[in-house]
Amino acid sequence: MEIPPHLFTRAQKLNRAAVEALFASVYPAVLRIARGLSGRIDVADGVVRFVMLRAPAMLPRWRDATAAERWFLHHTLLTARRAAAHEPTAKNDLLAADADPRYAAFVRAIRQLPVQQREAVILHLGERFNPRFLGVAMDCSTEAAQNHLDAATAALRGIAGNDFAPLADRLATAYARLGPAADDVAPAAGRWAGKALRPHRFRRFVRRLMFAFVLALLVLAGWRWRTHLGF
Repeated sequence: MEIPPHLFTRAQKLNRAAVEALFASVYPAVLRIARGLSGRIDVADGVVRFVMLRAPAMLPRWRDATAAERWFLHHTLLTARRAAAHEPTAKNDLLAADADPRYAAFVRAIRQLPVQQREAVILHLGERFNPRFLGVAMDCSTEAAQNHLDAATAALRGIAGNDFAPLADRLATAYARLGPAADDVAPAAGRWAGKALRPHRFRRFVRRLMFAFVLALLVLAGWRWRTHLGF
């Protein structure tokens, strides 16, 4: 997830093409994180919807592209965390679809970890986040993120034993498949940009309409004043 600074500047002005390009740069990671953490298509769709539609309202508040990247990471994780009550079952978990019993048990063990440990290990194995990026996403210090990751890794090693490394590799492979196909990114970004910008465009239209109405009233008042004075 990387937002070019020049693109960010244009997107802050709610330029449609720039917002679409910005969404295209973050959408794959947002979708992967939502699906990986929730384990469910329906829950992930709700997470993505909330994050993408909320983003334009936040654009004026972000100082730079880095702040925008941090927001997308943290709010995708935070929204997925709020939806954690809707956990996947052993049969429909996106990270363990059509898996053999050994790998399915590994994924179930991850789902049973404390929430921040679960987030840390999934994002570390799936997104390849180091502790600094984990801290950004989880809104905690780098040290705390490392502690969560270490605790999760130790717990999983205790369960998987010598199979930990190959099972972790399988999870990384499964996680990578959760992202959109390359051909789907631009159309999805366009749809989300259209939905997200619609309220802002409507408000801008209303403001312009009100300005035109006030201007017309002023012109009419000026014309009547000139008529009354005999000009």
